[in-house]
Amino acid sequence: MHGSDESYAGRLSPVKRRYPALTPARRSSTRRVSTVLAGVALAVVTTGCQVNSPVQTNTPYVPADGVPADVGELAVRDLALVGDGSGTVVISGSAINLGEQDMTVQIAPQADPNATSAPSGSEVQLGPREQVNLAGKGLQLTDVKTKPGGLVPVTITSSAGGTTVVKVPVLTASGYYATVTPAPTGS
Repeated sequence: MHGSDESYAGRLSPVKRRYPALTPARRSSTRRVSTVLAGVALAVVTTGCQVNSPVQTNTPYVPADGVPADVGELAVRDLALVGDGSGTVVISGSAINLGEQDMTVQIAPQADPNATSAPSGSEVQLGPREQVNLAGKGLQLTDVKTKPGGLVPVTITSSAGGTTVVKVPVLTASGYYATVTPAPTGS
């Protein structure tokens, strides 16, 4: 019996080689690097779109039906003419006196160089720092034969700041402008 024990003494059982598992710290750093590289690649790819497509919010425009005009310390915004092209139109928009003095504002169609008389317009008084709704003041122009959709050259004159000419659109009295109609004329 003693001899049979000796035969096992020098032999070792086979051992499987074990590789250490990746530690959580090593896995998260690999994920972190992969995420950063993916983010950088995405940024590079998406910024290329800006080269051929400019940012639309950098293009100035007037988000209104009417047009703006500035005459010295007078600011006119959303200026439009409301009518059907039969002759009388209502002046719509806002006029703001940015100054500290009273001013008179005159709005009239631009004079035709071949006309024998100057066109008649409307005027409104503005106090210092006052804003008025022009349609609410009943301002009108007569003899405007331009159909809705057309543009009428209009002269705006401020007693405190000079004169300017702007092309003002003619709009129909519908939708938002349904209540903006010329005052009845007496007969």
